Amino acid sequence: MTNPKKRYLTKSRYKLGLECPNKLYYTNKKDYANAKMNDPFLQALASGGFQVEELARMHYPDGILIEDKKSDETYDYQDKVDQTIELLENNEDVVIFEAAFLYQNLFIRVDILEKKGDQINLIEVKAKSFDSTNAEFEFVGKRGGLDSNWKFYLFDVSFQKYVINKAFPQYTVKPFLMLADKSQTTTINGLNQLFRITKNNDNRTGVERKIDQLKNIEAESVLGIADISNEVRGIESGRHRIIEDYDFEDGIQIFAKAYQEDRYLGHDLNFNVCKHCEFKTDKQNKDEKKSGFEECFKMQLNWKEKDFKQPTAFEISRLHFSKLNKFNELGILKLEDIEDVELLPKKESAPVMNGMSTSERQLIQKHKALEKDFTPVVLKDELKAEINSWTFPLNFIDFEASTMALPFYKGQSPYEKVVFQFSVHTYQENGTIEHADEYINVQPGEFPNFEFVRQLKKALEKNKGTVFQFSPYENSTLNQIKAQLENSDEADKEKLINFIQTLTTPPTSKSYEGELWNPTRGMVDLCEVVKAYYYNPHTKGSNSIKAILPAVFESSKLIKEKYTRPIKEINMTSKNFEDDYIWLKQNDDNTIEDPYKSLKPPFEDWDPEFERKSEIEEINNGGAALTAYGLTQYTDMGNEERKEIKNALLRYCELDTLAMVIVYEHLVEVSQDDFI
Repeated sequence: MTNPKKRYLTKSRYKLGLECPNKLYYTNKKDYANAKMNDPFLQALASGGFQVEELARMHYPDGILIEDKKSDETYDYQDKVDQTIELLENNEDVVIFEAAFLYQNLFIRVDILEKKGDQINLIEVKAKSFDSTNAEFEFVGKRGGLDSNWKFYLFDVSFQKYVINKAFPQYTVKPFLMLADKSQTTTINGLNQLFRITKNNDNRTGVERKIDQLKNIEAESVLGIADISNEVRGIESGRHRIIEDYDFEDGIQIFAKAYQEDRYLGHDLNFNVCKHCEFKTDKQNKDEKKSGFEECFKMQLNWKEKDFKQPTAFEISRLHFSKLNKFNELGILKLEDIEDVELLPKKESAPVMNGMSTSERQLIQKHKALEKDFTPVVLKDELKAEINSWTFPLNFIDFEASTMALPFYKGQSPYEKVVFQFSVHTYQENGTIEHADEYINVQPGEFPNFEFVRQLKKALEKNKGTVFQFSPYENSTLNQIKAQLENSDEADKEKLINFIQTLTTPPTSKSYEGELWNPTRGMVDLCEVVKAYYYNPHTKGSNSIKAILPAVFESSKLIKEKYTRPIKEINMTSKNFEDDYIWLKQNDDNTIEDPYKSLKPPFEDWDPEFERKSEIEEINNGGAALTAYGLTQYTDMGNEERKEIKNALLRYCELDTLAMVIVYEHLVEVSQDDFI
């Protein structure tokens, strides 16, 4: 009888088990859906992580990388362990990148390992940011436990330390995190671009350095290191836990055994985790893969196919995690089993615009879902009064920005926004819609923020009409540029700052200690208008414009009839689409295709004989836009390839502001007395 194939519990699989032990059964199985595999936002974060790791290695110029020696498709665990052992045994002091350790079926690779005699410094590199001036309190919560934002990172390092201690008990292991330090700025212009994202022959993502070393690592790098020995000791002792049922070592052994046996653990469901489970299928996109999420509910709650079609608490908008915890304890999830009183808060916060409160919207959502009633709920008088307070022409704006761990420009800290694009649609009182202005800068090495504001100022000062955003994103972005201007030597910085203050409200963070001001042309948040006065059951509680837009198409014949006609027929101008372009395309069953999915992808007409450096296939969401901009900055691409990405970004951003126009038109429609 042959031994079963060894299945190794790595640090990423250990982390997955901490999120939910049942996930270990579904991971790395091609027949199960996994939403995280194709998430463009996560891919953008991963690219930033590769860059940070490469910069971290430059802090240790004599480090030795454990590389893959074999070219076949089999991942040779033992080969990497053997290389590591040889370096440890033959060197009193050594720095190793990707050092490999194996104990039973536990396998880890350490980002940076620094051996000094009998002591090993275990350094885990993450693209996450921290403030080194406050490192003593960075990882600890208000009640003395681990901060929830850091728990999984700290357990990750603890797991690595455990494996090293078991494999080599003769060494003393000290744990560290190396992170993007918000208190540091770089003296290098173009630090990010020095680490180019590449693809190798196996289509794996990697980084190509444009320099061999940094001249002054302390001034040029933005990475800091934190000693997390106290936090790790708390984890090892059992004082800090993520899963209360397991102490630290028992949890590792349980996960390792279950993963080796490819066995479903049957851990009790945690609704707060289940709500965000990545092992769900997308029924709308006809996902043919299996759903681990559904299998869990079938096995543990004995659900049948019909149960998944019934509305649940997962759909309730802005439901506090404590409520889901309570429903978890009571063993109820379906809305039909949840009493109205259970959705009421202990203390209701005041609605922003004196409209519906959060709990009122939640109760409306519940009853609409149970009654299968898709008629929108509208506070007509309040909505009409709000609309009548706006001044024509109306201006709808949308920004696209990038926040990367490694700064693009000299004097910047990690994750400072680089705002590279805006779009403006204007709506005249006679109904004329004009794509009035746009700005984009995707040239590598060019800092766009200040010119961005100059162009936005020029665009919005053409009229004195009301300006709209959708969410506070534009407000917070402009306030960040204001802070950058204050620290700049721009000749027109006072004019630009004054312009920003006409539009924005000051930051509301408790840590903000700067000046306060009252905007004379304060932006109206269209999302807050929707939340206050309008609820559409087709959104299932989501207030994202990507959810509201298809809900509008379902509810409004007026909107559907208007936008299923070509641009030239609907009193509209466009900068990026032909006059015969139709925004809403009808499917054979008369449903409307998502206009974002109808966007022409970049490189659709690209000659296949011309090799391109970027792998992006579509730009139809914010994560893809962020990824696309990053590619134009840290990928060695030609002008034609950059132009393709630029044009796709322009199309995407124009659709974003048109979507706001459509929402506005629908709000006007539903505020009328004759709307049913």
